[in-house]
Amino acid sequence: MRLTSEVYIIRMRSMHQRANFKSICVASVGVFSLACVAALSSCGDDNSASSLYDKIRGGKAAPSVSDSAPVGTSATVSPQQKDLFRYLLFSVADDVRRQVNQPIWVETVRDMRNKIEAYYEAEKANRNLLSDEDLVSLGLLLADTTRDLAAYEKAQAFYEAAQKDWEALPEEVKKSASGRRLSSAIANGRGYLCLVQRKMSEALPYYEKALQIDRALFDELAPANEAQLPVGEELSDDLAKAAEDTLSSYRCLGDAQFFADDPELARDTYSQGQALAVRMNNLTPAIALQYIRLLSALGNLENNVGNPKKALAAWLEAAKRADTLRRMGPPIAVQLQTVRYLRELEQSIKTVHDKLVRDSDTKEEEKTDAPQSAEPSAPAADSNPAPAS
Repeated sequence: MRLTSEVYIIRMRSMHQRANFKSICVASVGVFSLACVAALSSCGDDNSASSLYDKIRGGKAAPSVSDSAPVGTSATVSPQQKDLFRYLLFSVADDVRRQVNQPIWVETVRDMRNKIEAYYEAEKANRNLLSDEDLVSLGLLLADTTRDLAAYEKAQAFYEAAQKDWEALPEEVKKSASGRRLSSAIANGRGYLCLVQRKMSEALPYYEKALQIDRALFDELAPANEAQLPVGEELSDDLAKAAEDTLSSYRCLGDAQFFADDPELARDTYSQGQALAVRMNNLTPAIALQYIRLLSALGNLENNVGNPKKALAAWLEAAKRADTLRRMGPPIAVQLQTVRYLRELEQSIKTVHDKLVRDSDTKEEEKTDAPQSAEPSAPAADSNPAPAS
């Protein structure tokens, strides 16, 4: 079996990827370090809200109902201060949380989780900086971070609180695109919490709910009666986010089905997500990344059930798309994930390709070494004598 051109290109590019990956990793460590400094240097002790929270509130207690400012205004908080606070919580903190699988970051993530809980309790007691919807998002971030630190019982309590707070939102908020995305995210987080605890049967309903919400929102926002989104059409922010979330939900549900020992159902789920991605012509970097992850998961499934050629095809497609995305220069967070997936895909492709080559060579050797079967010879003249007359 000869080295295919796709595999050859992937291997040749991997040398450049490794060199680039080192420089990107150095940059990423710097970015995350600055993020941690920005988020944590302004924090107080673990038993109170941070000094940043107090500074933004003007060093004053939240106003009571009787002396509060009119609706829509704030006596102590400017929109810029609120935006800063939300950025530190929902961007910096979430980026730091995702590093929890790196041992060097565990203590930082744990300390940050304690700060988030302090913000959360302070806001629940005296709402001043966050809207009701933001408070649900903060509770979800707290639940996700607690889950990632393997404090599962406590994480379960935070997920239940986030769900209860979401249900208490006004109907118009719950029915909005952002409200529905939030509901899906809670279901997805609860599904993953069950999955990491190997509660497969409990995880599936949550993932099914998340996919149902995301796909319904996508179908509502996508152009009606269009077999394919028009080439070059600028996706709205809501539609782009719905597409990203839907592909992610297809992958998550497929993973859960596969872990629950139902590879056929998982393959069908992955294929539905793949068909949706093919329908979209103009993938944003975030959508493209979700499609790459889905193709990679499909390859993992095929490899695990003994279909190495199908696995190789899925991984090659994922790797080509990842290489294209990398060369487009996406945002740094997408770039980092893309390079990491490229390295993983390159190793998977190499492993399966080399195995296929060995198997092919072995079959050729067995065919060559097998004894040649002689053609049956004609019977001797007297081997079956005719009966005597």
